[in-house]
Amino acid sequence: MYYPAVIDVRHYFRTTEFIVNVSVSVYVFFTGTAPLFVGGFSDVYGNRRHLYLIALSLFVVPSVVCALVKNVWVLIAMRSLQACGSSSTQCLGAGVISDIYVPTERGRAYGIMYLGFYIGDLGGPIIGGYLTESLGFKWIFWLLASLGCILFLIIFFFLPETFRRNNISSSLQLSYTLKQAFQKVNPLIPLKLLRFPNVALKIIYMSSIWAFMYVQNVIIPTFSDTYKLSSFTIGLTFLAPGIGYLIGSVLGGRYSDYVLAKYESEHDGQSYPEVRLKSIWIGSILIPISYCAFGWLLQFKINLIFPIISMFIGGFGSLFVFNSTITYLVDSYPEFSASVIALSDFIPCTLATAYIIMTVPIRNAIGIGWLFTILTSINLLSISCIILVYFKGKNWREKQNTNRNS
Repeated sequence: MYYPAVIDVRHYFRTTEFIVNVSVSVYVFFTGTAPLFVGGFSDVYGNRRHLYLIALSLFVVPSVVCALVKNVWVLIAMRSLQACGSSSTQCLGAGVISDIYVPTERGRAYGIMYLGFYIGDLGGPIIGGYLTESLGFKWIFWLLASLGCILFLIIFFFLPETFRRNNISSSLQLSYTLKQAFQKVNPLIPLKLLRFPNVALKIIYMSSIWAFMYVQNVIIPTFSDTYKLSSFTIGLTFLAPGIGYLIGSVLGGRYSDYVLAKYESEHDGQSYPEVRLKSIWIGSILIPISYCAFGWLLQFKINLIFPIISMFIGGFGSLFVFNSTITYLVDSYPEFSASVIALSDFIPCTLATAYIIMTVPIRNAIGIGWLFTILTSINLLSISCIILVYFKGKNWREKQNTNRNS
């Protein structure tokens, strides 16, 4: 919702494009940082439901403050807290799916879960653009606060705890958690997963895709200058990647499960997580082509329909790949499901923060076309990481299991 409003935010606070991009980048940074705490907490102590409620509370209160604030730096601080609350729900959702689904069903389940996130990407900019143009950008935050309250009530009344330990009751577990959480939970636990090469290499590849997505999100509001679009119309252009995300998430999940099930049927029910990686090559080809085309189409100010088509294709390819990648990581480390999701958010979001801050200076120095050409080169190089994991991942995991058992 926020992206179509950035021009209005800049004018309201009488600040620069760079400072407004900081309000975007800090949100992205804390989107990746907060799940490190929540993911480790969730996996160690198993309080999925209660953490959902805490996270939503942390989202609602800053949203209200953002609607009332008159200082851009307070807005930036509250956006940081907003991100902590909203992002935690993603790793918690991954933990819930790991709790209740078997591996051959997880791809589809993750597709449905991420469908919820990307429906927000689909409708959010349209709503944000409309609210900005008709009522003012602060109504975006009033709406977000209201939606957060509704979700809080739904989870409070209808979501049971999915995580259970066999040897202690839920009440004893919660008592232990409330007394010792801050002393016992180490937010660095998810970072320790980086010592596994298949995790590190997968996240490097995912980071290159996130760079495309976030830089594109920062560039789209500049359509108001390039194509003379209003805030609402800019919001409509976000439909292109949003629909791509939606379709890519659903089809990617289904195709990932299909590839795994087919392999099992051909090998007497035996399989291993790396088989899923056979499903990502379609998206891996579409991603660099579409995003590089997007940059050069804008560079030469080609008719808007063509950048919109490239945004759709890029969004489709990105989520087609993400679904299989996330499911692969969870299948490989089911005991650390929330932690591995948190890590897969933290590293890409941290790098995306830097990309967002550097987008305007680099664009001004070399142009949008060359900016996306650089990002495309990074993405193409990172494909080698996926190839390594596909061929070496199984051996790496077997060695890891041997070392842990010994």
